[in-house]
Amino acid sequence: MRRRSSGLPPSFQRRLGRKGRRPWGLRARLGRAFALTALLAVVLTTSMTVGTTLRVLADFRPDTAAPLTTAEWDLLVRNAGHTIMGGAVRAALVSTLLSTVVAALVTRQLTWPLRRLADAAQRLQAGARDVALPMPPRQDEVGAVTRAFNDLTLSLARQEAWRRGLVADIAHDLRTPLAVLRSEIEAMQDGVQPVDSAALARLHGEVLLLARLVTDLRLLSLAESGALTLKPEVVDAGEVLRTLADTYARQAADVGVTLTVQTGGPVPVQADPDRLRQTLQNLLDNALRYAAPGPVELRAALQGGQGLLSVRDHGPGFSPSALSRAFERFYRADASRTRDPQGRASSGLGLAIARALTDAQGGQLDARNHPEGGAEFTVRLPGA
Repeated sequence: MRRRSSGLPPSFQRRLGRKGRRPWGLRARLGRAFALTALLAVVLTTSMTVGTTLRVLADFRPDTAAPLTTAEWDLLVRNAGHTIMGGAVRAALVSTLLSTVVAALVTRQLTWPLRRLADAAQRLQAGARDVALPMPPRQDEVGAVTRAFNDLTLSLARQEAWRRGLVADIAHDLRTPLAVLRSEIEAMQDGVQPVDSAALARLHGEVLLLARLVTDLRLLSLAESGALTLKPEVVDAGEVLRTLADTYARQAADVGVTLTVQTGGPVPVQADPDRLRQTLQNLLDNALRYAAPGPVELRAALQGGQGLLSVRDHGPGFSPSALSRAFERFYRADASRTRDPQGRASSGLGLAIARALTDAQGGQLDARNHPEGGAEFTVRLPGA
């Protein structure tokens, strides 16, 4: 037998249903209230009308010793009819009054939380954010809408806090290289600092930091908004790791790190090769920045229809607070490390970009402290 639909949206059904018990929705509550009001009106009207009729019949005792004329009978019947009709009208008026009172009470109970919700929505539109409403003691559409409204206000408050923090972080990261540029240029103008190749190299480095910051911000914005153009194809993740290890071999050797690649055969995944390479580059840059001298392990394997790519170093790993914030924009576990060991500028967006690029390709990027020490990043991508 096909189960009858409740008429509610699926999201509301999920919110309202608890342990298989069907809640009383607004439609059911209104139907029961109106049915009860109508039943009460019918019972009251009928009882009053019948009572009046019985009283009229009880008083209707004509004197059989003196027979009534036709006119007297007509008058008696007419008076009885007027009495019964008057009783029916009074019963209808009382029923109408009672129904109005009951309807007013029911509608007030139903509309009061809606008016409160409308007022809160207007205050939210005006810019207020502390407009969360107390949850009504009811499991119906009004309760679900109130809960959704509270979730919305909480989400907006978090987004605004995140946006304010983002603006502050961008301002801070722009202010540092701009301050260096300004002081260097002013020193050159005053003749305190000679205009030589070393000074120009420092200025060039700060300009590169600004350029990379702007480029990374744009890339991150495109990836998170879904506007990034991707060209997915079948890519051998193991081959990408081997190429990356060859490219970074000299840089790794400069800081005492040895790159090892473990694949165990081809690992075909569905991904944009350029964005996959960029993701792994960001993870490897992070590993070289924080890793202790020793091996950094690059692995690729197939598991459960997914391609798993991991980058593990043997450094200090994450502190609990750093692990929870690893993918935040501009977050650095060591705020002093704005450059890698080769002196390349770091925007503080590398891990955030890596996660955004992975998400954009239908994958997942996670970080953890490896049980044997060091930090490990794992990229999961759809297998091909």
